[in-house]
Amino acid sequence: MKAYREWGEQKLLIDEIEPTHYVRNFLVYSTIKKISQNNKINNICEIGCGVGNLSKKLGENGFKVDAFDLDRNAIQLAKQYNQTKNVNFFSKDVLKLETRKKYDLVMAIEVIEHIQDDIGAIRNAGRILNKNGFLLITVPINEKYRTNFDNRSGHVRRYYVEDLTGKLRQQGFNIVKTKYFNFPFLWLWYFYAYLPFSDKSSRNAGKEKKLPFYVLFLRIFNKLFLIDLLFNSKRATNVMILAQNG
Repeated sequence: MKAYREWGEQKLLIDEIEPTHYVRNFLVYSTIKKISQNNKINNICEIGCGVGNLSKKLGENGFKVDAFDLDRNAIQLAKQYNQTKNVNFFSKDVLKLETRKKYDLVMAIEVIEHIQDDIGAIRNAGRILNKNGFLLITVPINEKYRTNFDNRSGHVRRYYVEDLTGKLRQQGFNIVKTKYFNFPFLWLWYFYAYLPFSDKSSRNAGKEKKLPFYVLFLRIFNKLFLIDLLFNSKRATNVMILAQNG
């Protein structure tokens, strides 16, 4: 992914504190912690881990994680800055690996919208899951929200939730939870701050990428956006789906 080459080490900071990333990771982590209270969740596989912030947090809290990403630059950063003993990083396509290893939970956070054969990806995710294991997915939704950012990011589609849950059921999964997120306050942030900055940065191709001076203030006020998690509106930009292997 071009973003890891262009932003380098700054991508670690972006993925940690930028509000849409921060709230999404908070939601995913808290969901995994909650289901682990009543289910055996020891071994986790993250598909498309990026720079590994989420896998690192899970590893620091006792989960054993195998984290995979096709982007060598991302994995290099992940290995360099996330040296957690419970986490192993790999620059491989886990969905195409011939492995007998099974996981209690597989997560694909903003991943399958990049994959043309998403049904095949879901099927292969099920293949590496234990019986009754969980698949946790987040994706962008609503094609009416498509912008040049989606095109630059390689999004094959923005989903309609009914379409995605139908594909999951087709592959033998039972839907446990559907949670819309990034509305209303992150909706405003996404369209009126995040996207304009991304568009401006994309016009400076070939130049050194620099984060704005105010980025460190996000550590202070990004937590305010957690209030969005009180809402569950279909007007959101993203959805999280938790499914269980049937």
